[in-house]
Amino acid sequence: MKFLIDRLAFRDALQRVEMAIDRKPTRPVLGGVLIEAHNDSVVLMASDLDIAVRYRVQQVQVDQPGWAVIPGRELVDIVKDLEAETVTVHLKNGDQCELMAGEDVCDLVTMETGMDLSNTPEAFPAVPVLEGDPDLTVAKEDFLLMVAATRFATSRVQDNRFATEGVLLELRDDVVTLVGTDGRRLACIRRPAISHKADRHRSVLLPKVLDQILRYGQDEEGEELAVHFLGNLVGFRIGNLESFGRVLDREYPNYDNVIPKDGKHSVRAHRESLAKKLRLASHLTTDAAAVVRLEVSPDRMEVRSEHEGRGRASAALEVDYVGDGLSAAFNPAFLLDGLKASHTDQIELQMEDGNRPAKFTLGDGFHYVVMPLSTTG
Repeated sequence: MKFLIDRLAFRDALQRVEMAIDRKPTRPVLGGVLIEAHNDSVVLMASDLDIAVRYRVQQVQVDQPGWAVIPGRELVDIVKDLEAETVTVHLKNGDQCELMAGEDVCDLVTMETGMDLSNTPEAFPAVPVLEGDPDLTVAKEDFLLMVAATRFATSRVQDNRFATEGVLLELRDDVVTLVGTDGRRLACIRRPAISHKADRHRSVLLPKVLDQILRYGQDEEGEELAVHFLGNLVGFRIGNLESFGRVLDREYPNYDNVIPKDGKHSVRAHRESLAKKLRLASHLTTDAAAVVRLEVSPDRMEVRSEHEGRGRASAALEVDYVGDGLSAAFNPAFLLDGLKASHTDQIELQMEDGNRPAKFTLGDGFHYVVMPLSTTG
């Protein structure tokens, strides 16, 4: 294997697969990057068994096809620090891969090698090939927006019953839905599908693959994202980027039962104005006592907080509300997370009363449900 590649293109390709390099591999090969040199392109792959990434680079000059699995962390760091415009990658002596950039030369011991692309690696995990028409296509901008609108609400710990550490991807007829929840809040957003094979589908995905798509998908060419349902995996393709995520096999909560219908109280507020008041009031809270109270009266909302030994805060803003008043307490971080993900300047809060779930409408088809806190005062 021998090829010449633009250094920046090589660096960018490695960044795209880096998230799938296992930092604490149970098998050494999971910490490696598989590089395949084809006649007209170079393909990089990495897999930690939860996610896998394949990325194709076409700005290359291939002198000798072949493949090698190279220690991933070292490869990423070395290419990042090279300065020459191009890098020559040469598999030498069967177990060493030379990287030459100008006068800089680094030799890396390989994990597996092959001089013939027909001979596949034995230890490196097989990464599926996305062939044929996708099962689902969505506008790229829509999907990236959906990931940003739900990823933050997932649980940081694993639940033995429900897969709340994952993000639900659901297809119903012509509508794609993403849902994230940790049991105390729930984010749900819907967008139209461009095309689909089946009318219904549900998969619960590890957020890591969605993080990878969100981080690098915007830079890929094309306006559509293709989705392939592969049994225990879901594959995504945007431009030259293919990402695969493991499907969680536990149940997901019935989110339709969690999202309240229209409540008795409806409050409309300017998103950034509310966020500023929440940030101000949250300065007098702690992680152990993170509570702010929203006091709503006609055309006015007060955001209050109080902490013994620190003091109290009260910040007011104008709102659109007609009613007999509403009082509810929330974790300010939860509210700020939702406002940060919102894609509209005017948000709406609906509640039946101060003790029942609050439904925030944060954009077209984007609902965020937050459980109020039980407090006194």
